[in-house]
Amino acid sequence: MRKRLIWPVVAALGLTLGLTTPSAATAAPSPATPSAQTQQILDELPAMRAKAEAVKAKLGVKDNPVQDAVLDAIDPTQYECSDATPPVVAAVMPDVTNWTTEQRLAVVHVLLFNMALMDAAYLPQTGPFTFGSHGQYTRTVTRTFKDLQKFWDIPSRGIQLVPAHGRVMLDAEVNYRVFTTLYGFDPAQSRVSADLVAHELNSPALGYGDLPIFTFNAFAAPGGEDIPGYGKSPKRIAYGDGVMEGFSLVGLGSVAPQAILAHEFGHHVQFADSLMRPDLTAPEASRWAELMADSFSAYFLTHARGEGMHWKSVREFGQMFYQLGDCGFDAAGHHGTPNQRMKAALWGYGVAVTIPPRGHILPSRVVFHLFAAHYPRLIAPDAPA
Repeated sequence: MRKRLIWPVVAALGLTLGLTTPSAATAAPSPATPSAQTQQILDELPAMRAKAEAVKAKLGVKDNPVQDAVLDAIDPTQYECSDATPPVVAAVMPDVTNWTTEQRLAVVHVLLFNMALMDAAYLPQTGPFTFGSHGQYTRTVTRTFKDLQKFWDIPSRGIQLVPAHGRVMLDAEVNYRVFTTLYGFDPAQSRVSADLVAHELNSPALGYGDLPIFTFNAFAAPGGEDIPGYGKSPKRIAYGDGVMEGFSLVGLGSVAPQAILAHEFGHHVQFADSLMRPDLTAPEASRWAELMADSFSAYFLTHARGEGMHWKSVREFGQMFYQLGDCGFDAAGHHGTPNQRMKAALWGYGVAVTIPPRGHILPSRVVFHLFAAHYPRLIAPDAPA
């Protein structure tokens, strides 16, 4: 998944990108003058963020979709693309009016460092696992995962599916290990920031850690990374509660849990079959991978031996992928425009329902070659004349 939502959140929080104290021009009303400890954290945060960006780039972790930077397009005039706020983004945006400076700063940590997602993707997790902040998606997600393992012709028994719950950040030790083990931050500064996040999230205003914006993401980790003190990381899908709950708020809860999981599993198909394109520039390599994963997801969702979804559901998951598109053509994590993402999903649906025999599952490499042949049409300029 990709960046979409944080900079509106950061702006609303009244914290500048330099992450100094709020200015009169940008601050939302009410935060008091920060304490000395809070000011110290504010002062340290830019350096932490710079180091974190390098770590996330190495691991291939895209920014949380709650993160958004409006980036110059290669040639935006050739594409129909709008930076208008998608309904799902508007639905999960919290009211920050009465948040304190410390609460705002804690939220910036959570979003900039993808804390819950990184912990779920790379560090040991203990089951039994539930999905959704109240476990409401557990049955759907676990069943869909088993179906995906049976559907695709890749070795998948070693792929782990784990939840990313925002409430884990109420534990300062979880936060500390993310900062020190994954990002390599200074232990003393990590302790201060870890305690701040755990303390401030443990409040009704911040949903006791479970606001959807904190986990509005999912990530497929290919495994094999050296994690200090833990050895090699496993193949894993980390699935945030917030992304499922966000789409439920806009009426897409009947398809989003399956569609997003199938998209992330599509990345594991790419890993297994070596379908990534390291020869491309970062934005184009990302768009290639993401649109292919959308197509793989839709093929599974509509295939008679997959989820077997009908046209009404197809329209809904097409709309879901549309809302996850972006206009950051130059961004390393560019996922394709809204139109491209919806077209990729509808193309996958078309393959599932038109290529005979209907009950036969095409090998993953065959689906890939069909996608590769169609790809130029998916990304062709589509702006009205």
